[in-house]
Amino acid sequence: MNGAVSGTIVREAGLLFASFLFGIALMLLYDVLRIFRHMRKHGTILTAVEDILYWLICAIGIFILLYQENDGLLRWFVLGGVAVGMLLENSFISPFVVLLSVRFLRFWQRIFGRIFGVVEKPGKKLFLFLKKELKKIKKAIKIGLSKK
Repeated sequence: MNGAVSGTIVREAGLLFASFLFGIALMLLYDVLRIFRHMRKHGTILTAVEDILYWLICAIGIFILLYQENDGLLRWFVLGGVAVGMLLENSFISPFVVLLSVRFLRFWQRIFGRIFGVVEKPGKKLFLFLKKELKKIKKAIKIGLSKK
């Protein structure tokens, strides 16, 4: 034997690595949901619907991964690679991603809130004034038309 690694083992190691990266990507997608939930409070039903959609996307993604890379054969090491990738991302990357993203978005939310709050108050007064004046004009037109 010349010490070369079998092509099948190299392919399966690549598949394990791809499944590991896919698990990280799936948890990053879930982090987007977490960030969204921190920015806007959700009820139980909406949270359940979001979770069901997320897990459907996960199932379809894993099926596509298995179909494309392994001809649809279920290989437990692929599911293990996805699970390990998800666990590692959730443990080490996710807390920082969610925390920093929420802080960043809340900072910009406050900035834009102040900018648009300054614009909103005079804009609201102008809108109410124009609405009142348009009602007066509409009433005057109705009276004018009814006299004819």
